Amino acid sequence: MPSVLIVEDHQAVREALTEVFLGWGYTVTPAVTMDDAMAHIRTGHFELVITDMDLGGSDGLELARLLGNSGSGEKFIVLSGRHDAKEVFGNQFATGNRLRHLRKPFLLSQLQAAVAQLQNDGPPARTD
Repeated sequence: MPSVLIVEDHQAVREALTEVFLGWGYTVTPAVTMDDAMAHIRTGHFELVITDMDLGGSDGLELARLLGNSGSGEKFIVLSGRHDAKEVFGNQFATGNRLRHLRKPFLLSQLQAAVAQLQNDGPPARTD
């Protein structure tokens, strides 16, 4: 069963994403802060990490960078209500096969498309 780490400091969003991924057959681990996320990562392996850009003082993109440089193989969806993909990733967005961006609010179909592209290592999603 695939596993996902959902890092989101807004409880309603975290709970909604948890329900969606449970429904899709994932094992879900929720986290509120970057520290929570790092503690979970040290004790487990996740195929997918979903993180908000703003984590109450921390930066979700920094979490993606730290893990992306570790060589552990996680794929990432970074959520943001204030930034578009180019602002979030710069040139990484055009070349990375492990990184996607969804601008809040997003549709469930956009989330499904981003997950499918990451699973298939497809071209970057146009979700903005």
